[in-house]
Amino acid sequence: MKLTNEFIEAYENDLIYILRSRHAILTHPLMSSNKELVDTSATRLFIVTAVNSIEITLQEWQKQDRSGVLGKYFSEHTTNGKRVQSLCSAFKRAGYDVDQEIFDDYLAIKYLRNIIVHGRWKNHEMKWIEKRGFPTKIQDFTNEHLNRIYKVIQIMMEYVLSAVFGLKSGRFTEVISEIQESHGILKISDLNKIIWFNLERIDDYIYQDIIKVVTSEEYNWAKNLSETQLKEMDRDEAIRLLYLSAWRAGRDNHPLLSRHRSLASEALSFWHRYWEWAVLPQGLNEDRINNALQILADPNFPIELEVWSAAGFLEKEKFDELLNNTWKDMEKKVLWDKQKISDAFFIGKLAYELFPNITPLILFTMRLPIVDPDNINTYWREANQAYKAVRLGLAWYECVELKSRYTPNRQDFCLKILEELKSNA
Repeated sequence: MKLTNEFIEAYENDLIYILRSRHAILTHPLMSSNKELVDTSATRLFIVTAVNSIEITLQEWQKQDRSGVLGKYFSEHTTNGKRVQSLCSAFKRAGYDVDQEIFDDYLAIKYLRNIIVHGRWKNHEMKWIEKRGFPTKIQDFTNEHLNRIYKVIQIMMEYVLSAVFGLKSGRFTEVISEIQESHGILKISDLNKIIWFNLERIDDYIYQDIIKVVTSEEYNWAKNLSETQLKEMDRDEAIRLLYLSAWRAGRDNHPLLSRHRSLASEALSFWHRYWEWAVLPQGLNEDRINNALQILADPNFPIELEVWSAAGFLEKEKFDELLNNTWKDMEKKVLWDKQKISDAFFIGKLAYELFPNITPLILFTMRLPIVDPDNINTYWREANQAYKAVRLGLAWYECVELKSRYTPNRQDFCLKILEELKSNA
């Protein structure tokens, strides 16, 4: 049974983005916003989109309605009031436990949609809207109205789904959630996320210009290669040639690349802030990273033991207790001190949480040296620091979650690229 089409999916996405956009404006750390204006605008947009979504969904799903309930909505070509009432009555006659109040609210929302779209009030619509407790000025919507409308739309969708699948048991109102509210006040952990996301954006922004340069006529990385050579070429070799071409353009001060030098300095500063604010305060430093890697990255470490998976969900104290209880059965397979193993797992877990991807490593090996080649030695130092932290986090994840031994092929490749760029400096 196909329950969606491009229009249903598009309206669903629009509703999600209206709510996310509202949340983003109200919580944006660099923007001061008037909550009343944001709420009333978001509510108007939500009303129009939500009603359109419901109408399209009703029209599409009535073809698959096992109970015939939805057909009542379309069979009576009459006023909106009678149409909505006929739908509610049809549900009740068919034995569905629906709430008349939801349909009455939905009719008011339909009226509001018409008023917003057509830009004029009708007396009978205004009276019903007022009766249902909604504002009769379209600039007076509040967060409470938005939440109420949001719930009505969710419940209406649940009613329609119940008709499509022929479900008559239970009511859905208890599971309806409210729109997430936020005061917009940041925590320190939020600042750390902002720094990380900013590093990701810098990485992507520079990458877009690198690709433009290496596909240009002058610096095209593949211009001397035949079609056969390109087809037979290993992916890593293609990437290597691409960045060698980009490196040459960077050394030639190509304007698309050299314009990012100040941004490279910003990226380096943000990275240092992340290390100082997010990493070091939680006890993750280079010595502890190196100590943990000596265990988790050792090719002889017995990753197959089931006990390691507990490090993914137990607190350290409980994990230590588990190790104590199972140590006799496993100590012959393990070459390291029990406490050092426990420390390695929880330093590894911290590294995995603090370094969710390899963005810093890519920045310092394949982005910043291209746009700022004179500082390649600085980026080499930072790349090696990022490499160890990222490698530890991924080694922990593969051992605990996948029971496999991590091989840092991609990370090693990044360092090899940078090493080759250094040799051509």
